[in-house]
Amino acid sequence: MKVPETKKKSTKTENGHPRYSAISQEYSEKLQQALYEISEQAHSLSSEEDLYSSLHEIVGRFINAKNFFIALRQERDGQQYIKFVYYYDEVDAHMQGLEFKVDPEAKHSMSGYLLKSGKPLLLVPEIFDDFCRENNISPLGTKAYSLVGAPFYLEHLSGVVLVQSYHDHVYTDKDKALMAYVARHIGDALQRKKSIDDLREANEIFSLFLRYSPVHVYIKEVANGESRIVKVSDNYSASLGRLSTDLIGRNMDELFPHDFAAKTTQNDLAVVSSGVPLQTEDYFDGRTYSTIKFPITQGGKSLLAGYSIDITERKQMEDALRESEKRYKIIFERSPLALVRFDSEGTVVDFNDRFIDLMGSTREKLMGCNITKQSNPKMHATIKKALAGEVASYEDVYTSITGGKATFLRGLFNPVTPGHSPTDVIAALEDITELKKHEKEQQKIAKLESLGVLAGGIAHDFNNILTGIMGNLSFSQAFIDSDHRAHKPVAEAVNATRRAAELAQQLLTFAKGGEPNKKIVSLQKLAHDAVSFMLLGSNVRAVVNIPPSLHSIQADEGQIYQVLNNLIINADQAMPGGGTLTITGSNEILSTKNPFNLVAGPYIRLEIHDTGCGISSDSLAKIFDPYFSTKISGTGLGLATAYSIIQRHKGHISVSSTIGAGTTFTIILPSTGTSSVESPLATEKSTQFAKGGAILIMDDEKMIRDTAEQMLNFLGYEVTTCTDGKEAIELYRESVQSKMPYTAVIMDLTIPGGLGGKEAARQILDFDPTAHLIVSSGYSSDPVVANFKQYGFSGAIAKPYSLDDFQKALSKVPTRITE
Repeated sequence: MKVPETKKKSTKTENGHPRYSAISQEYSEKLQQALYEISEQAHSLSSEEDLYSSLHEIVGRFINAKNFFIALRQERDGQQYIKFVYYYDEVDAHMQGLEFKVDPEAKHSMSGYLLKSGKPLLLVPEIFDDFCRENNISPLGTKAYSLVGAPFYLEHLSGVVLVQSYHDHVYTDKDKALMAYVARHIGDALQRKKSIDDLREANEIFSLFLRYSPVHVYIKEVANGESRIVKVSDNYSASLGRLSTDLIGRNMDELFPHDFAAKTTQNDLAVVSSGVPLQTEDYFDGRTYSTIKFPITQGGKSLLAGYSIDITERKQMEDALRESEKRYKIIFERSPLALVRFDSEGTVVDFNDRFIDLMGSTREKLMGCNITKQSNPKMHATIKKALAGEVASYEDVYTSITGGKATFLRGLFNPVTPGHSPTDVIAALEDITELKKHEKEQQKIAKLESLGVLAGGIAHDFNNILTGIMGNLSFSQAFIDSDHRAHKPVAEAVNATRRAAELAQQLLTFAKGGEPNKKIVSLQKLAHDAVSFMLLGSNVRAVVNIPPSLHSIQADEGQIYQVLNNLIINADQAMPGGGTLTITGSNEILSTKNPFNLVAGPYIRLEIHDTGCGISSDSLAKIFDPYFSTKISGTGLGLATAYSIIQRHKGHISVSSTIGAGTTFTIILPSTGTSSVESPLATEKSTQFAKGGAILIMDDEKMIRDTAEQMLNFLGYEVTTCTDGKEAIELYRESVQSKMPYTAVIMDLTIPGGLGGKEAARQILDFDPTAHLIVSSGYSSDPVVANFKQYGFSGAIAKPYSLDDFQKALSKVPTRITE
């Protein structure tokens, strides 16, 4: 259906807009003035609402605009919307600000139809309903009586301007032409308003940016070989201690010291001339700044924009971090522990040289190795726990998967981020193989010491019993002729008693407090003597390679001889078909850190090697244990005794053996540092010794007192006996007071529950320094027995003793001269 047109006579203006002859010159001038005002409103009015009201008023000068609205098309999230930005209506005022989505499948709104058709529209009452029905239009608000509207389209803006009436007023073609003409100008005004608002907003944002920017922002104009400030942020002004207005127009020499200004100007010129941004790090007034400059163009001006960030704290943190990393690297590389780091998947990413040594591997094999592929179940579980974010420890034998080296390993696996799973892990490891050996040695020593306490007590009581047996047997021998049928059995009983005493002596080696009676000893002579005696009649060939230059030692000659005897006997028994026993000696200096955990200083090394059957690895681990023996007839005390003696001499003994190839015992003992042996003491001047006299015997065992009394009576001595030191002191005091002091006092060292020989001797010597005191004890290794002279005794006699032992001990006691 066509809209009816009124008669008109039209022409075209130079701009292509319709003009009507009916429009008078005055009307035309008013219209031009109105269009000019429409354009100016965009500049002069600050709010959109004021602009819309002004446009409404201007349009109302030429057309009935009692009901007037402007609708704009908007796009959001890919959807088209129409919004009534201005809706002044006597009926539907509530539609002000209404926005609705354009649905292509639904009926058009009047605004939607106008935007789609792109043509002005005039509707009069006669055709209103039919036109809406034919064009699928459904007005949103109340149905109008007559309306006229026109769309406008710009680059970034499109919309509709429409007026309508609800009663008698009918719009004409002139109104339609006017609306089409005005709509374009309204669109221009709205576009211009939007551009002005956008620019104003941008300027406002830029101003706020300059005011609140935490970084130093500036714009400079670069010309005539210098750069001058155009814009600056408040932060930049504050850093220089000046107002922003005071900085505008100033060049760099007016703001900074000459050297800094020259460098800054040179950089500014380079940026503008090259057109390439520049990043620098500047130092000014004790602070460090990171600066980025880039060129911008405005008209014919060469401008430069830049910003600087104060990175002083960051630089300090970076420097501290680098220093920390340097220290960490030094500690990591120089650590006495083996350090290794692996990532959250168990791949080795870093390690120190100590770790390479510990694994017995190479850097190439270790780097990138995945340590979760462990055949060792305990190590696998430890690593799994550490990767799960828990601190884990390991202490056990470990064999390297890349180097094959077996060690006793102790390690602590620390997660880099505890509690997180998975996490990187740093492990600190150490080889404690030698420590474990030392611990076993200490355990062995502790076991020997505890056994020694028991053995010492047993041996003491055993020695007391043997003293009674030995004394009586040796005493009996004095009454039996050599051709008497009892002579041989008694002699064999005496020998058996001596062998029992030797066993007791070995037990006493373990006794707590047993100290060697040390003197200067030549191992060369001692070794030759031991070999000659112990291999007499054996089919084993002995080779002694001990040079005269071997340093002498300070030791208990008897105890060291016992060690050699035990080792030579073992070697002889390991070669029943014959073989070679080789003894070699050498001097050695041990440093502070030595594999034997001995005090640094001069030592001798003695190696005793046999070519016998060898010792199995299981037996080798227990060879020094008391009562352990592989021999059917052995006591298991020989090597334990040797071990204890060497320990008491502050030395070390170890053994190595190969089945079928022989065994080597190695002894390390402190030396004097020289090969010279002290000259024998000058022979004392002859002294008249006692051949009778009064003897006082102190012992807590009645059997020993009775036996000793009988033997001494037989030797021509008068004997007095007592049970403890207190009684001995009183008896001796009485003898001195009676002018008949005892020729000698034989004192037991240990009196359970009473005063022993050591303290009693001290008190006797206090009132008679000339007293001749002889210490007697079942503990022959006791320091008082071993060093009797230091405690005031004239001699010592070890239990069990015989008649001959008494004769030897008393023969050295000088005759007492009495008044």
